[in-house]
Amino acid sequence: MNEKPTFEDLVGTSDAQQWDNDVSDGELSIVSALANKQVQLAQELASLEEAVKAKKEEFRLTSEQELPEAMQTAGLTEIVLSTGEKITVAEFYNAHISKANQDTAYLWLTQNGHAGLIKNEVSLKFGRDEDSIVQETVLALKSRGLAPEVRQSVHPSTLKAFVKEQLTSGKDIPTEPFGIYIGSKAIIKKD
Repeated sequence: MNEKPTFEDLVGTSDAQQWDNDVSDGELSIVSALANKQVQLAQELASLEEAVKAKKEEFRLTSEQELPEAMQTAGLTEIVLSTGEKITVAEFYNAHISKANQDTAYLWLTQNGHAGLIKNEVSLKFGRDEDSIVQETVLALKSRGLAPEVRQSVHPSTLKAFVKEQLTSGKDIPTEPFGIYIGSKAIIKKD
């Protein structure tokens, strides 16, 4: 049976012996116990986070595949459980723009009158001790001809709403550059 490492095992005995000159055995014992407790808690947290991740995936599969498919097979779009929860199946839309498809997606948005969805971000990075340069740059950015980093993005929620709007109104939108996924999801509401 493996024993859990002690604080002394983790920091090495030579360091622990060196501390004996300044720290009493009782204080070192408390530090050791608390260090072991922290190591144990970190391990428990990692285990719980893995369990939560697995449970979220199980929930996603049930709510997006198993239950909607079972309700569709039974010819149901809505049911009310004896406990009062109302379950309905609704379509949901998901979309994302990958780095590989970014140029194609942005070009399509621009050419089709939706360039306003693309947000531009301009940033410059300065060190902590460069406050005066930051102030000068902010005041004179345009006149100095600086070449700051420019980043474009479309907010994920904005993209999802846009894709849903386009598809539900019957407009044509390319699926590949936007990573469009349309699925059904069981939604549970307590009345």
